[in-house]
Amino acid sequence: MTEHMEAIPQGSIALVEPGHAHRAFLEAVEPRYAMMKYHHANRLLKAGETAESWFPDGTDVITTTNVVDNRNAPIPLEDNGYRRGEVDIIEDFGPDYHIPADRSDYQDLEDGHRYQRTKECMTGTVTVANHIADHGLDTQVIPFMKTTTPAERELCYRTIEQLGLDFAAVYCNQYFNDGRGVLIDQLLEDLELVASESRSAVSSAGDDPLRLLTVSLLSPNVLARAPDAVVAGSGQMVGTDRGWRESIKPTKQSSEEMREIYADVEAAVAEALPRGSPNEGEVGTADRAQTAAKAWLRGDEQSETPF
Repeated sequence: MTEHMEAIPQGSIALVEPGHAHRAFLEAVEPRYAMMKYHHANRLLKAGETAESWFPDGTDVITTTNVVDNRNAPIPLEDNGYRRGEVDIIEDFGPDYHIPADRSDYQDLEDGHRYQRTKECMTGTVTVANHIADHGLDTQVIPFMKTTTPAERELCYRTIEQLGLDFAAVYCNQYFNDGRGVLIDQLLEDLELVASESRSAVSSAGDDPLRLLTVSLLSPNVLARAPDAVVAGSGQMVGTDRGWRESIKPTKQSSEEMREIYADVEAAVAEALPRGSPNEGEVGTADRAQTAAKAWLRGDEQSETPF
């Protein structure tokens, strides 16, 4: 965990799990940012680990609540005597950033039902943010931004403004896995809409749009078409059907090899993001990195078995 954090992560963010191979990757590469789903963070807590003990010193840790329904729906915000609450997990695990209180809002739900879930998400976000402030924790909340209807977006804008923030996270998996095919154009339209609306809807952002982090979207092909408001992407996929995780094999590669592969990923994402990323100066200037970035964008390299 780094000494100086950005207000919101920028560039590429590796989604990791609490396995030996993932930890070997983290120790070898020490990426600037890593994201972990919070039920995995809870698993590490039960094993006596925290974000500080499990992640490298140079990696900022983001926990997120976007998990499958049967995991996130029953987990309360606070300890209910039967299950550990979200705020308890965050307080004990100690991530640098947390994306709180997600509730699934599939686009095939009725508007009223989806709005209610968005309301629960925003209420939970305020609860978590207040808990963090009241207990003097160092974790920065990144609220989810729901994109489907004007009413949902307005509710999110009000909450983000109430918290005095100028950034948010957009969960992109529903645009790829809700049974209606791959809806990249709709995703890009929704991101453009949020960027446009938030200039006037969220005064805490000043005259600028909200800065956006895409959750479950790390493809340079898509990020290159996103609005300037998108400053970071997270996940494991870098192309349509491949990703950094499929190219990195800790049991077969040296630390240097893993660092080179992930540097290429960072370069590809930095080149794709309209605003670039803080990693761009480190890995984006070398001819090798730039050539590799273009190869990743084209999908030239061959992927192997995922670890």
